[in-house]
Amino acid sequence: MSRPARPALVAAFASIYLFWGATFLGIRWAVTDIPPLLTIAIRCLAGGALLVAWLRVRGEWVPSSRRGWATAAVAGTLLFLGCHSVMATVEQRVSSGETALLMTAIPLWLVLVDAVRRRKAPPPLVIVGLLVGASGVAILTGTAALSGGRGADRIALVLCALAWAVGSLVARDGERAASAVQATAMQLLCGGVVVTVVGALSSERARWATAELTPRAGAALIFLVVCGTALGMASYTWLLRVASPAAVGTYAFVNPVIALLLGRAVGDDQLGPRTLIAAALVVTGVVFIQRATGRPRDARRAAAENPAREARRGVATPSAAPAQTRPPELRGRLQSSL
Repeated sequence: MSRPARPALVAAFASIYLFWGATFLGIRWAVTDIPPLLTIAIRCLAGGALLVAWLRVRGEWVPSSRRGWATAAVAGTLLFLGCHSVMATVEQRVSSGETALLMTAIPLWLVLVDAVRRRKAPPPLVIVGLLVGASGVAILTGTAALSGGRGADRIALVLCALAWAVGSLVARDGERAASAVQATAMQLLCGGVVVTVVGALSSERARWATAELTPRAGAALIFLVVCGTALGMASYTWLLRVASPAAVGTYAFVNPVIALLLGRAVGDDQLGPRTLIAAALVVTGVVFIQRATGRPRDARRAAAENPAREARRGVATPSAAPAQTRPPELRGRLQSSL
């Protein structure tokens, strides 16, 4: 596979860093005028429809089995009702930057849940990362509110991160669609339908009218659909094919930093000492986990792409298909909390 042009790589990384980092502020602005369940339903259904259209135009949409749709339905419900809908509701009271920091609990939950399922302890560096990251989350949730909201709001964010982790593992281990983009589109559509039904049964519909939509909230919603979902996912999926999983996974600790800086720039976040300490701890914890889980995959990728060189170094090469034809574990996790 030819090496991609550097400007294309820079643009793709900028997309997942900036678009996904700004998603938290986008949700914060959208839910000031639009009910949270409606916000997530529109984002899921419109974003899923854009991805389906993109796949069909490229001739890459492959009909999925009932089991594939069942996996998408379970995963989509956990991801977008159990996580995103809760997050959007809480962001009516909690700042975007603090929400982004608390959502870094996702990789912590992923490691813990996966270790329990496999009945195998994580590597030492991962355990260190879990402890460091958990201490940062505890600083944010354990004492008085930083930017409004209640302690229960922060606990809800940590628990909805667990829902995202479980949904990601369901998506990874269940029957997969033909591609990561198609799997994401199916999960978005299924999750959007579930959130729409729950929203229709709730009381939020009676408390809102389209006349109340402000230009800022409307622009935020369009950004969430086009940039946060369609362009962000397209960039991410392309990067998984041309860059190492460890490099692509750096979004997990770049996004909260972007969210905090944007929140501070628009006056949504107050960066006091406690917030900065918590941010340093959670980002450091995610970096430790990323380094520990990224090394083996990078080694296998290098061995597959240049078996002669790795053989000279004494590295065993896989006997099956090249690494780029096997979806890395990150793909099955539905990529991000955004």
